[in-house]
Amino acid sequence: MKVQIILIDWEYPEEKEIPKPEIWDLKDRNDLMSLYLAFANGIIVELRAIGESEEVIKVIRGLAQGAGACQRVELTPEKRAKVWLYQEGDESYIQGDDFAYIFIDPNPRPENFLFNND
Repeated sequence: MKVQIILIDWEYPEEKEIPKPEIWDLKDRNDLMSLYLAFANGIIVELRAIGESEEVIKVIRGLAQGAGACQRVELTPEKRAKVWLYQEGDESYIQGDDFAYIFIDPNPRPENFLFNND
């Protein structure tokens, strides 16, 4: 159950570079707990998730809406232009009053995980 995560936490980087994606295995308790805590503790500024399967996508949605208390929204064109990680077609969620933005690719992308042996 792997997910590709791009995470901006605490604040936007000064160098204005998007962080590199990381592969998290949600079967690994440490990865799952770290993601849970990121949502629950409110350290996310922006997060984009790409799942290898529909099952992983459902878990990410559950973490966002459960631990993160995020609400699904439709971003305005102005807001899309301001956020860093949104990609066309992503599901968009906000945490709090525009405090954090979570983007989830609703389509499983198993091809993104073919060469990852972690």
